[in-house]
Amino acid sequence: MTKKKKQAVAATTVKQDTFFDGIANKFDKNIYGTSKGKIRHQLLLHFLSDFIHSEKELSVLDAGGGTGMMTLPFCQQGHRVTLCDGSEEVLDIAKQRLAEYNKCTIIHSEIEALEPASYDLVLCHAVLEWVNEPKRLLHHLCSLLKPGGTLSLSFFNRDAALFNNAIWGNFDYINKGLNIRNQVRLNPHNAQRPQEIINFLQEHYRDYIIRHKAGIRCFHDYLHDRNKQIDEYDVLFELELKHSSEEPFLWLGKYFHLMLERPESI
Repeated sequence: MTKKKKQAVAATTVKQDTFFDGIANKFDKNIYGTSKGKIRHQLLLHFLSDFIHSEKELSVLDAGGGTGMMTLPFCQQGHRVTLCDGSEEVLDIAKQRLAEYNKCTIIHSEIEALEPASYDLVLCHAVLEWVNEPKRLLHHLCSLLKPGGTLSLSFFNRDAALFNNAIWGNFDYINKGLNIRNQVRLNPHNAQRPQEIINFLQEHYRDYIIRHKAGIRCFHDYLHDRNKQIDEYDVLFELELKHSSEEPFLWLGKYFHLMLERPESI
C-alpha cells in the first residue's frame, strides 16, 4: 500500500464528534424515559440543588445540553441560561420544552465555537464521551468560567464499562478495546477514565478546586434482576444517593460526576 493510500485509510477511521440529528426523539426517550436515564437525571439534580435553588440569579451555560432537560429546572428558578448543542433536531425539542422562559437563550453551535463569555455555572453532562478531543474541550469549558464559577462535568466511565462487560463475560468486546465496527449510535465511542480526567484537571488547573466527586448508577446497571430497576426504584435511588460519593463505589458508577471551582482570584 502506498503512503498516500495509507493516509487515506487512516483518515476514514478517525472517529468524529457525535451529534444526534436523525434520532432526536429516540435520544430524548432513551435518556429520560428509562430508569437508567431517570436515576442519572435525579442524581444530577440533587448534586446541583444548591445552584438550582440559589437566591442569586446565576448565569448558566448548558454546554451540549441537548433537549433541555437539565436546562429546564434552572429556567424554572429564574436563572439566565444559555443552551447550546450541535444538533438542530434536539434543539427543536428543547425550543418546545423551554418556550415559555424568556431568560433562556438557545444556540445551535458546537461548544468550542461559542463566543468568549464567563458563567457562574457551566454544565457539561454526557458530552466528553462523544467528542474526538475531550481534553481540548475541557480547556475551553474552563475558559468560560467566571472567577468563583463552577464546572459541573459528567461523563461515561470507561472503567465501569469494562467492569460491567467483564461481569457479563463479554471478553471479545473488552479485548477489542470496548469498540465494535457497527457501533450503536447511542453507545458512547470515547468513554473516559475518571482518574485520568482528575489528573488532567489537577495538572493543568492546579489552583482550581474539585468540590465534589460521585459515581452515578453505582448499582443500577449491575442488578441481575432488571425488574428491580423499576419495581424497587425508590429504594435503589436512596442506595445510589447514600453511597455515590463513597469509596470504592463512586469509581463503579456508569457515569462519573465532578464539580470544579475556579478560584475567585489566581
